[in-house]
Amino acid sequence: MSDYAGRTYEFVPKSELNPVKDQVEVIINALQDSMRVFGVTFTFKLVGSGGKHLVTRVINGNTGFDFDYNLGIQKDGDLSAKDLRLKVKRELEMILQGTGYSTVSSGKQSMTFKFIDHDNSRIVHSCDFALVNDYVDDVGDSIQEILIWQREDDTYIWNKRPYAKNHSDKLSNLKANGLWQEVKDEYLKIKNNNQDREKKSFSLFFEAINNVYNRYDWN
Repeated sequence: MSDYAGRTYEFVPKSELNPVKDQVEVIINALQDSMRVFGVTFTFKLVGSGGKHLVTRVINGNTGFDFDYNLGIQKDGDLSAKDLRLKVKRELEMILQGTGYSTVSSGKQSMTFKFIDHDNSRIVHSCDFALVNDYVDDVGDSIQEILIWQREDDTYIWNKRPYAKNHSDKLSNLKANGLWQEVKDEYLKIKNNNQDREKKSFSLFFEAINNVYNRYDWN
């Protein structure tokens, strides 16, 4: 049985999320300064559920809450995909020293660091950083690529992100038609039924947007 069985999620109030958000963005600003030395510049954005104040956590759980930032690469310093991600990870680890955060772990889509309450053996919160590239394709669709790590052969590639295509436009249409609550309900439903540990919150949020959007005829 999945270790997700029996878990129920709740939304984290802004009063708890905002101080952590401010703290993480100080870290991001330091990372921007550090990477600029290598000719790398990027923007940052709190994305997915976090960007819409829909951060969740397990009720009475010990894993805290997590949220996601996209680091939108503007200049890559002529670094390869592998060197870019490893350089960001290395600089981030140096910045986090002495802050109380854990070391940075690598996943397929993102790099993760956690704030751990060791006395009570629980994670207070965690944060994922993904390196992305946004562009408009030849037919005018908004596309997002994400720099992923393929663990099997230790390669790094840019890959189109599932569910990311035009999700902002879809969400705007849903909100304009009074369907925001339906999106929130769908997201919480997906979170409570997710069995895939590797699937991040931003992917689940994109999935919720697409699920609700596809229920309606937009012609």
